[in-house]
Amino acid sequence: MADGQLGLHEVFQQIKAFAYGIWRKKWYMLITSWVICLAGWSLVAMMPYRYEASAQVFVDTETLLPQIARNLGVNVDLMRQVDIMQRTLTMRPNLEKVIRLSGDLEHLAASPKDMDAMVAELQRNIRVIQLSGGMFRIQFAINDSRLSDRARATVARSVVSNLVSFFLERNTTENTANSENASEFLDQQIKDYKGRLEAAERAQAKFEQENIEYLGGEGSFLSRLDSARADLRKTNQKIAEMDVALKSLQDQIKNVPPTIREARSARSGGSAGDRDPLEERISDLEKKLDKLKTLGYKDKHPDVVNVSRQIENLKAELKKKQDKVEEELQSSAETGKKSSLTTETPNRLYEQMMLQIIQTTTDLKSMQQRATEQKKLITEMEEKAKRVPEIQAAESQLKRDYKTIKQQYNELVQQQQNLEIRKSVEGAGQSVALRVVEPPSVPKKPSGPNRLLFMTATLFGGLLGGIGVALVLSQLRPVVITVDQLRAHFDLPVLGNVTRTLSEEENRQRSYDLLGFAGATAGLFLTFIIFIALDVFVGPSVS
Repeated sequence: MADGQLGLHEVFQQIKAFAYGIWRKKWYMLITSWVICLAGWSLVAMMPYRYEASAQVFVDTETLLPQIARNLGVNVDLMRQVDIMQRTLTMRPNLEKVIRLSGDLEHLAASPKDMDAMVAELQRNIRVIQLSGGMFRIQFAINDSRLSDRARATVARSVVSNLVSFFLERNTTENTANSENASEFLDQQIKDYKGRLEAAERAQAKFEQENIEYLGGEGSFLSRLDSARADLRKTNQKIAEMDVALKSLQDQIKNVPPTIREARSARSGGSAGDRDPLEERISDLEKKLDKLKTLGYKDKHPDVVNVSRQIENLKAELKKKQDKVEEELQSSAETGKKSSLTTETPNRLYEQMMLQIIQTTTDLKSMQQRATEQKKLITEMEEKAKRVPEIQAAESQLKRDYKTIKQQYNELVQQQQNLEIRKSVEGAGQSVALRVVEPPSVPKKPSGPNRLLFMTATLFGGLLGGIGVALVLSQLRPVVITVDQLRAHFDLPVLGNVTRTLSEEENRQRSYDLLGFAGATAGLFLTFIIFIALDVFVGPSVS
């Protein structure tokens, strides 16, 4: 057999050694079992009986009015109302009323400290259980040893009956009170938020008035600044174009004389009707010649010949005169002298160009003035633009505050309208129908404790406790009962073993000891049976 491993024989030998050690301490085991069992059975016998009463209430939420309310868009949460009634049922004010309505409980809760303890006990022992199908069970158990069995049974029934009454009353009184309180609260809140909404509107209007140049007009302030810069660029571009046009005109006008010198009799010079006399005579003779030919005179007619000759002579004379004028113009132009045959007239081209120069110069100065004003405006706008983020942030904050307050105001108004409809539904008395299905009754038997179970557990606990004590004592002073144990404890050779032979007196004494132990053990079980019989046959009296 390997070290650290035990075979079945070794295990059996150890169990045998433990059992022998416990048997040697059997009287310690029996005494311990008696002590534990007697103490435990006494405590179980002193445990007061617990009496429990219950009632079942049916909550009908499938009435007509809630369905009508839901069709109107108002959600009447009936189960929430029932849940609120269920939760508030065990609140301290209600439990204090229950205690005062019960004479026995009121007697036990004479002082404030006792009242607190009694309220805490009721809160622990009262249970409201929701069953299926809209059923609720209200139950209460009491095991106060200061009351008799009959008093405990009566108190259990009284507490449940009062709780059922409170549960039914809350369906009519609590909803009305809550609705009135909610209505007053909503009215106050609506009034408050209405004032806050008006204050937000005034603040927003004042802010817009104070910052109208940043907020008013088409587009944002920065968009208008960009537009002003674009206008300035266009103006500068026009100034550059006009400056180029002005320089071009100034260069061109240098090659154009302001006046033109021409003959006084020239058709193109002088005032209207200032013509040369030769030209007039030639014109009259030509008219006369045309008239003669119109009358039918031929070219050889003396009058026609005479008029033709005069015309030729006059044209020759005019030609000589014009040649002379041209010579004088040439000579006067070279020497700069004035001549009686020529005159100086304004140059129309020069005048037109000069007008264009004047107009262009005027427009250029206007554009430069406009550019100056635009630069000034842009400078002012750029300086003001530094406040734009701050103003936009303030505007956004005002709008958010206004939107939030308005949304809350609208929600409060909607809640007020829903509350009015809900009050109408709940005020009709048919929103929740409560009906007591199983009224509470005085319990005839206790619901606990299970003394039979506790006494049986005490018996087994006592036996195990006794075995444990005997095992511990046997291990404190172990006894070697086999050769193997002897070899294991002493590193010496074992030559053999001798069986002990008891005398007649020793056998008689051992028999007496065994009979005494058996009798004491039987007495323990008999005592257990007596306690069980007393609990079964001498039970509590409620009648």
